[in-house]
Amino acid sequence: EEPSACTLIAASIEDGTIAVGNIGDSRAYWLGDDGSCQLLSTDDSMAQARIMLGMSRDDAEQSSQAHAITKWLGKDSPDIVPVCGSLDATGPGWLLVCSDGLWNYASEPAALADQLRAAAAGAAEESKADPGTLALALVEFAKASGGHDNITVALARVAP
Repeated sequence: EEPSACTLIAASIEDGTIAVGNIGDSRAYWLGDDGSCQLLSTDDSMAQARIMLGMSRDDAEQSSQAHAITKWLGKDSPDIVPVCGSLDATGPGWLLVCSDGLWNYASEPAALADQLRAAAAGAAEESKADPGTLALALVEFAKASGGHDNITVALARVAP
């Protein structure tokens, strides 16, 4: 019997500073209202290892065993030290944390920002800034795109 394993992404926001830590291939993104957007976490995956060796993100994420994780939490994990980072948000925006069930279909930060804007545009006026409504819309986007993995999405509004 294989031992249980999981990935983890955690984020905190304090005074406009976003701190992120992860193990595995769940991700955190900054999606600023000013159009700035960036990936805040670093995957522990074969795709990321290939990117670090010079392969393009698109090619790496489409390569064989791209989603094989190189670090995880579990009884047989060889390394449970998270990759950590931070961002000082200079304006308002969204912190998005998600599993690969979402980012499989929109990996680049700008592509996820486009999906978030589309979700807000499609939401009722009172729901345009509701994190729960927008997160559900992103889940629906991933399901409509194929939904071939677990889909977990959380959004937090950041307004420093």
